[in-house]
Amino acid sequence: MTTNKRTKMDELADELTGNVARDRAFLDAEARRAEESGSLATRRAVGRLRLTLAPKRTARIWRRNFRLLSERFDALLEEARQTAAKRRLDDALEMLAALESRVAGLFDEDDETRYFYFANPLEEAICDRAYPSEKTRRRAPIDYPLLYFTQGAVHLEARRPREAKAALNKALAFNPVDAETLCKIADVARRERDFAGYLKATTQALRFSYRRRDLARCYRNLGTFYVDVQRYDVATAAFHFSLTFDESAEARRELKFIESKTRRPAKAPPFEKLRKIFDAEGIPVGPNAETLEAARELAVRARDAGDFALALRCFDVVWRLASDAEAKAAVDALNARLGE
Repeated sequence: MTTNKRTKMDELADELTGNVARDRAFLDAEARRAEESGSLATRRAVGRLRLTLAPKRTARIWRRNFRLLSERFDALLEEARQTAAKRRLDDALEMLAALESRVAGLFDEDDETRYFYFANPLEEAICDRAYPSEKTRRRAPIDYPLLYFTQGAVHLEARRPREAKAALNKALAFNPVDAETLCKIADVARRERDFAGYLKATTQALRFSYRRRDLARCYRNLGTFYVDVQRYDVATAAFHFSLTFDESAEARRELKFIESKTRRPAKAPPFEKLRKIFDAEGIPVGPNAETLEAARELAVRARDAGDFALALRCFDVVWRLASDAEAKAAVDALNARLGE
């Protein structure tokens, strides 16, 4: 969850009293010092203090402006996405570049703080386990990952893999555990015939996947990799295993292709044989244990805090991905409680 590390400016804020004139003089002095030092962290801390100490009406206006910024950003981004869906790729990229110019750099990392944007609390919990940090973590008020993911996807569609990879890496800076972004990076690597990069990105995506469709896609990606290197036994196992998480016409087509290449049925191997095949290649069998543990721990904390809806979602992830009996019992109990 969000890091609770206190900064120097937080401590200074605690020392401030109701003496408005003195407080404003202090803030003005800190603002001048920040400008002279060029410290982004200090300028941001001063801004937060100004918001804390501002008159209620002024604070409401500032918060409203941030809300309007977020709403306007969402509307413009959706317009660009719709333009891309109509195959007007250059127009979409122009719109995305204009949108990026408005928000780029507003929430870059500084000496004390790093900004993220997660789709849900579980992704934040997964990130906490995977990438612990001493810096304060704050939520960016706008969806940078979706902006840069869209930009990367459109660049890839327009056959600009270098630009696509640069945009997707920016998306990861704000959400480093997003499986969909990592899978798109794998797509870029495959376009460039970078098999090592393709395998690395797919393995990372598999590590952070907590949805069945993402797991299925990762195993399909692995199947595609082993088709490319003509390891059809491993590819067959990967495609069949992907189907245990999500039905896919793509996986079925690839299995037919393997049959045409090997001239024998591409049957699903028994589970123990599949495990041996995967173990020999270093391929994980099923969801990542750390990701499941992050979901379980968050579920317990949420339940203890009375957030039963979040607890239900997280226990459901553990149950559906790991067939965990304890998680299933917790799901049933929470469903009964929420149904009261």
